[in-house]
Amino acid sequence: MSDLEARLARLEAESDIRRLKARYLNACDAKDVAAIRACFTEDAVLDFPPIGEFGLDGLIDVFTQMAVNTPIIDVHQGHNAEIDVSSDGAEASALWNLGYATYDPRTKGFRLLTSFYNDRYRRTPQGWRICYSQSQPRTVVDGVLAEGSVNASWTLEDNLKENGVD
Repeated sequence: MSDLEARLARLEAESDIRRLKARYLNACDAKDVAAIRACFTEDAVLDFPPIGEFGLDGLIDVFTQMAVNTPIIDVHQGHNAEIDVSSDGAEASALWNLGYATYDPRTKGFRLLTSFYNDRYRRTPQGWRICYSQSQPRTVVDGVLAEGSVNASWTLEDNLKENGVD
């Protein structure tokens, strides 16, 4: 493979991985469990503190309980991807910045969250799939919409402690 062909293959892989991540995040917002499942390898490992570490079936169970079976509305936005494709083009890793907002109309409660996703990908016969995903929560803002006001609290203690700030 020429240098130009190798560079083009890497760029195509990066583009495919960006589309895969977008498809996953959009499927989460649409509460589309089948589309979520299709984004992962069957042996995927997910580490989403403070929820826990689990496989693909565990992700589907948690997602169904927390989102699908509720009136909660979510918005997931992935940004600033740093994607590295292996030299043989069979695997890749990426660091993503996630912006997330959720609203529960039952309580008028909301959460704004930022986190990093550390993902690993594998090229399969069906295309790129996520085989590992770790979320590193950074900031959380919880609040309640109230008539005439918004009450919110900023949860940053854990992030400050992790960065050596008292």
